[in-house]
Amino acid sequence: MSERDQKKALILEALKVVKDPDLGRDIVSLGFVKDVTYCEGAVKATIELTTPSCPVKDRLKAEAEAAIRTLGWVTDVNLNMTAAVKAAPTTAQNPSLPGVKNVIAVASGKGGVGKSTVATNLACGLAKVGAQVGLLDADLYGPSIPTMLGTKEKPHPVEGPGGKKMFGPVIAHGVKLMSMGFLVEEDRPVIWRGPMLHGALKQFFQDVSWGELDYLVVDLPPGTGDVALTMAQTITLTGAVIVSTPQEVAMIDAKKALNMFRETGIHLLGIVENMSGEVFGTGGAKAWSEKESVRFLGTIPLHSGVRVSGDAGRPAVLSSDQKISAPFMEMVQHVASAVSVRSNEAPARKPISIQR
Repeated sequence: MSERDQKKALILEALKVVKDPDLGRDIVSLGFVKDVTYCEGAVKATIELTTPSCPVKDRLKAEAEAAIRTLGWVTDVNLNMTAAVKAAPTTAQNPSLPGVKNVIAVASGKGGVGKSTVATNLACGLAKVGAQVGLLDADLYGPSIPTMLGTKEKPHPVEGPGGKKMFGPVIAHGVKLMSMGFLVEEDRPVIWRGPMLHGALKQFFQDVSWGELDYLVVDLPPGTGDVALTMAQTITLTGAVIVSTPQEVAMIDAKKALNMFRETGIHLLGIVENMSGEVFGTGGAKAWSEKESVRFLGTIPLHSGVRVSGDAGRPAVLSSDQKISAPFMEMVQHVASAVSVRSNEAPARKPISIQR
């Protein structure tokens, strides 16, 4: 082994003290360290994380540089921090979504808790940090995503594999979108029974040209009805995010959503407390997550600016006002971290059978 190769081996050995706090393993064994070079005291390397929204990116970089500098012959360190989102093993079971690495459902037990606001800001926040993101508005009765993202465009026809006719998603704020709101008149109600909802949702998964995505966020309708169960039967999720306000009356219904996912074998990524503050209280959803041993993904304060942003079609996470955007970005980081952990540990899940 040449002296340069010996130095590179020692550099990798030194980096084994740096551990990812979520995955609980060192960055070398996780395969994060790439392209290590050494020349006359100077070290260059790339550290490739599992999400561009990693909440501990700066910490890992600092620890890695410090570890390398413990080697007495190192005079300079240049670390390039990048990210490549890993696909959950379960997504191999989604032949209708061949380019989608992770599917995240956003759910609630009842309406009015800001579920669509959380889903929209989650998608836009992930896109903001460089991920490839899609957002599917599966709330077929009350599609609100077109308004919240400020677009009235219509999906355009495209040619899929084998000449199949498909929908090309609408793009807004860097996110690929599909919603029933694009396909029906704004004031026209969707008056459908279960089988029609089932067919429409399957079409949104199978007949939309989503392309290559790191994350597909699915905004579910409130409750535990046909749409949620159809999705659980049609595709395999990386996991689900449950949204609740802090008040007990909202959490009573959110608990039903949590149990639905558990009974259908869908992994729970965690719980978001939305509209936290004087009106609805604070801390209720966080305390509930601790009781259920489910990861807490963040607190979103009740703020009029969030409503203004949603009505204006520019999600709050994109605001220059940190009081509005920062809580959403913190939530985005926690969700991305939970997905990363799941993608590194997820066993295959058998498709479920739903009685009709």
